[in-house]
Amino acid sequence: MHHFSSEVLVDLFTPLEIIEIVKNGIKKYAEGKYKVPERMHLSRGESTNLIMPAFGDNYYCTKLISVDPNNTKHDLPVISGLLVLNDSTTGEPLATMDAPTITALRTGAVGSIGLDLICEKEVTRLGIIGLGVQGLWQSIFASSIRNITNIFCYSRSTTSFKSYRQKIKTSFPNLEVTWCNSSEEVVNESEIVIACTTSKNPVFDANALELSSKRFVSVGSFAKDMQELPDQIYLDAEALILDAEAARNEVGDVINTLKSKWISPNDIHTLADLANNKMAISNYKNIVFKSVGMAAFDLALAEAVYNKHRFK
Repeated sequence: MHHFSSEVLVDLFTPLEIIEIVKNGIKKYAEGKYKVPERMHLSRGESTNLIMPAFGDNYYCTKLISVDPNNTKHDLPVISGLLVLNDSTTGEPLATMDAPTITALRTGAVGSIGLDLICEKEVTRLGIIGLGVQGLWQSIFASSIRNITNIFCYSRSTTSFKSYRQKIKTSFPNLEVTWCNSSEEVVNESEIVIACTTSKNPVFDANALELSSKRFVSVGSFAKDMQELPDQIYLDAEALILDAEAARNEVGDVINTLKSKWISPNDIHTLADLANNKMAISNYKNIVFKSVGMAAFDLALAEAVYNKHRFK
């Protein structure tokens, strides 16, 4: 059984290749070729354990993830865990993979797919709130599909900025990376804002901010008691695109939107709806994209990783 470390995983595919891999996973899920049971949440104080299975014709995978926001106090990653890939016919374990890296790469791809759907081709000014692993990869993927010239960023931890900036400059040396003094400053300076935090409460105050010309992507919140974007973002939106149908019942951003009737249930769609041509993105001007994560994306990437190793 082979183990794929973080260092190996990040070098196997380019961001554009991973986007195509994830798009293929979305298509397979929409066609019923991937079966995704409801993921299990196990909470322990501020920490959350997630068990995420997905089944395909040739392989199935199980991702075990631990999310602990307090790890930053100990200079440890917020997300840790392992993905196991099995043969669907025999059940034989074939490989293990670093789960945080699989999560970061497929979420970076999903975020960029959402960004590509909801924002103009000409955008150049990207805002990132949260500079952890997700913030880094969202920046890399977004800059791979748009001609981003400026990134404006903010995090509660100023120590993360230096490392974040250095890694961005390695991939995009001509890109200007600017630290902002608040998340509100990020919103003011940017055309599209990606929130990549584990915050339970909205990450910026929408009051007195001009929001009409901006687009928003949320990839951090994943639980019922978490709402990453302010109410006003959803009140102003015509539609909400989700990466997974389960988000309607799993994450506060969507639960609160439905409960408060900020957006009609008929105007909340999934990437699978788009793949099945059940909705037209052109019907809306102001759309918010919310990613909560789905094991189908993990399986699509894990399959590609294993097959590339197997047939090299």
